[in-house]
Amino acid sequence: MSGLNKLKENVWVIMLVLSMIFIAVTLFIMSNGNNIFPTFINMSMLKPLWEGIWMGLFGIIIALGLKKEVPEVQKYAWTLGLVWGIMMLSNAVIQGGYEILILGWSMVCVQTFSFLFLGLVALVSLLIARKEFM
Repeated sequence: MSGLNKLKENVWVIMLVLSMIFIAVTLFIMSNGNNIFPTFINMSMLKPLWEGIWMGLFGIIIALGLKKEVPEVQKYAWTLGLVWGIMMLSNAVIQGGYEILILGWSMVCVQTFSFLFLGLVALVSLLIARKEFM
């Protein structure tokens, strides 16, 4: 049971790490592994609402809110984190369906898997730690 309590106390770390992984994976995928900075600059100029970066930054803000010692802020951050995880899963399902059913690809792209995996980990972690924030 102590491991579960430790998870509940440190769920903000999970959210923070997942968000940073999501940003890194997005940068790596979009740049083909090289020229990350020039690619980042080009994409930020061409598409200001670049989904991977914005979702990652949103996750970092949620993680920092979960870390705060103010119960109202933690509860709000937990709810936002839940929405964040649901958004990630929804995006994975919609994007994966589009790639398989409409585009006829044999496999979904790597970003779809990252949305799915990170959304699942976030949701499971937040649901386990729910009592800590309610």
